[in-house]
Amino acid sequence: MSDKFDDLLKNKISSAPEKTEAPAPKAKPRRSLGRRLAITVFVLVCAVALLVCAAAVWGYSLSVNGKNLPNVYIDGVYVGGMTREETEAALRSADWGALEGETLAVSLPAGAGFSVDYLGSGAVLGRDQAVAAAVSIGHDGDVFQNLAAYLKNLLKPVDVTAGKRALNESYIRDRMAEGLKALGDNLNKTAYVADIPGEKLVLFKGAGGVPLDTEGLYAAVTAALEAGETSLRYDKLTRELAAPDFEALFWELAVVPADAYYTEAFEVVPEVVGCGFDINEAARLWQAAGVGEQVVVPLFTQAPAVTAAQLQSYLYRDVLGAQLTYYYGSTSERVNNIRLAASKLDGLILLPGETFSYNDTVGQRTVEAGFQYADAYSDGQVVSELGGGICQVSSTLYGAALYARLKILSRQNHYFKVGYLDYGLDATVSWRQPDFKFRNDREFPVKLVAYLNEDEQSLVVEIWGTDVDGVTVRLYHTEDDVFDEELPWVLIGKSVHTYADLYDADGNYLNTTNVNSGVYYFHDEDIEWPEGYERSLGDAYL
Repeated sequence: MSDKFDDLLKNKISSAPEKTEAPAPKAKPRRSLGRRLAITVFVLVCAVALLVCAAAVWGYSLSVNGKNLPNVYIDGVYVGGMTREETEAALRSADWGALEGETLAVSLPAGAGFSVDYLGSGAVLGRDQAVAAAVSIGHDGDVFQNLAAYLKNLLKPVDVTAGKRALNESYIRDRMAEGLKALGDNLNKTAYVADIPGEKLVLFKGAGGVPLDTEGLYAAVTAALEAGETSLRYDKLTRELAAPDFEALFWELAVVPADAYYTEAFEVVPEVVGCGFDINEAARLWQAAGVGEQVVVPLFTQAPAVTAAQLQSYLYRDVLGAQLTYYYGSTSERVNNIRLAASKLDGLILLPGETFSYNDTVGQRTVEAGFQYADAYSDGQVVSELGGGICQVSSTLYGAALYARLKILSRQNHYFKVGYLDYGLDATVSWRQPDFKFRNDREFPVKLVAYLNEDEQSLVVEIWGTDVDGVTVRLYHTEDDVFDEELPWVLIGKSVHTYADLYDADGNYLNTTNVNSGVYYFHDEDIEWPEGYERSLGDAYL
């Protein structure tokens, strides 16, 4: 086998053409190298184009897939690769957003303040905002930016709530402005109030306004928001508040006590309570108080010996005299006149030394004034007269004046005895004479009170004043017979003398005075004239 192979090899070698010298190789043209370079560039461009296309397709798919990037968190809650709906569900499940509905309450001096909403200030994201922020990562740029964000997120997780948030300065300053306005309103008050009855001087530290550091306030608010605080108290000033001039204030308020007193018209001028305060104590209390706080400085007071309440209590406190009469059987016209005259007396005040005139007070009895015709005594006769019945008012007042020990200046008894009073207690009046007058000789003013009791058919006149000595009066009278001058055995009337016994406050007798004297005649029908004797008493004695 080996020999055969060697023979074949020799035959092949012997049959081969003679070796000739090979020609020198020819040089390749230069354009072949450029072509290869162009091909290389072309290939590279195509490769890049393919890569770009692939990246674009990849980036596009990422942009439109509607899912978060794979490594995304919201305040520690993992939401990578989730759709919007899945992200919202994850946040609800984690009870996310504790500060979303919270506010920062800011307290300022003088009870002022304001609140800042965390969501409105931009200090926190709302749930919808947080979801939108998570979804936007890798989805809010072009396809290449989104692809780059994706690749970056593979290497580094992203928390959308991480880092310092941009606050809404305009919103925060608007809220501050409301609080500063409230502060100005609360401090718009007087610098102090002197409560003398309460024995205290109340000052307001910062009244009229305080130099609050507003820029410092803004910085404090933003810092509190970033720290998640829910309350903040701020009272820093740009300068210290100047203390009041307490010495000047002392002399402004210092008062010397003064008693209350009566004017000539017995109007009460109130007392003056003396007061003052400790200047050093006031300065200490003011310094210790906070801005906008009340500073209560104790006042020491000195009460006067006589107060307005005391003087007022002396006036019209006692019934000095009173008289009651009845008007049984009187016509409605007579009652009208009594009521009208009494109303003109009621409430009348007489100062010490002042004189009362019945005619001046009641006035002329006319129809225009409201008076009516009723029975009255006139010239020894019973006649119908305008204003009939008003003598019952003057007589009732006369009795009250006697008990009150007022000075009677003018009084005349009736021609006949009246049915509503005993002898010596009546006072007849007519326009213009006779008049009934008296004077208040007491130390204090007196007040007349007159009223009708319709049920009892009575008239009451009272004189109120100040009883300083407690002296009381007992009235009584004596009667002597009066006979006709021509017929001295015919009884025609009574001569009456009225007396007043005075007793001190302990009931001890003091003295007796003659109050009045007068004659009261009988009516003609009550006189026992001799048979056949024709004469009218009125004709003889008028």
